[in-house]
Amino acid sequence: MTKRFHILTVLIAILLVPSLVFAGSSKFGAAKATMTGDNLITVPLVVSNQANLAAMDIPLKFSEGVTLKEVSFVDTRVEYFDLKVANIDNEASTVNIGLLPQLTANKKDDLAAGTGTVANLIFEVNDPNVTEVTVEAYTTENPHHDLIFVYHVVDDAGNRTLRTVTRDGASDDRIDFESFTVEVAKEALPTAFALNQNYPNPFNPTTTIGFELPKASQVKLSIYNVLGQEVDVLVDRHMEAGRQSVEWDASAKASGLYFYRIEAGDFNETKKMMMLK
Repeated sequence: MTKRFHILTVLIAILLVPSLVFAGSSKFGAAKATMTGDNLITVPLVVSNQANLAAMDIPLKFSEGVTLKEVSFVDTRVEYFDLKVANIDNEASTVNIGLLPQLTANKKDDLAAGTGTVANLIFEVNDPNVTEVTVEAYTTENPHHDLIFVYHVVDDAGNRTLRTVTRDGASDDRIDFESFTVEVAKEALPTAFALNQNYPNPFNPTTTIGFELPKASQVKLSIYNVLGQEVDVLVDRHMEAGRQSVEWDASAKASGLYFYRIEAGDFNETKKMMMLK
């Protein structure tokens, strides 16, 4: 992946020549983030360009307490690009995104002027004390990466050239971006351990079992038959504090009465449920 990302830098260096005509500003930022119940935050990265974009180099640094699980280009303005690279380094809390429409001999259009999402950052919140995530651009050397947009422009004689735009240019010839902060929406943590009644009950063939953890714990959730034999283990791992749920698929089990038991730290509780085929 790193080798492919270096291709972007090399191509820009080879192709770059001075431009005679360029107009329009560039903006880079984020749309409204969304958060799902599994501690994932999706942050859409939005680019606004008033001329055709030939390439983008987007190195970003994010705050601690989160893991960048993925950079997705699905359903974005750049989904058709030949090169879409995201080099993620969670130890350094950085990601380098490289975007280039064309690497092949087949002619492809640049990113047309407009505004919209070019990538989605998908973070997982690891620290329950995190209340916000900050993302900012940064610069690296060897190889050099900075927030750079490369534009195709045409002079009065019709000559097609390239021009780079960075954060350091004049007010009408730079990328308008500093940093952005996303708030982490949190619901109140449970105040006590609890095992909830499964739903639906009776069920056929799946049911959902919910439980509450006031603090991070090693959790084991098991299913037993009426003879007290363990027939399934749904969870056996360390889990973060919060309201959790897991589905049990009993399609391979016989109809009848079953028990489910949770062990979390010093807490344990057993409830019963009925599967009817």
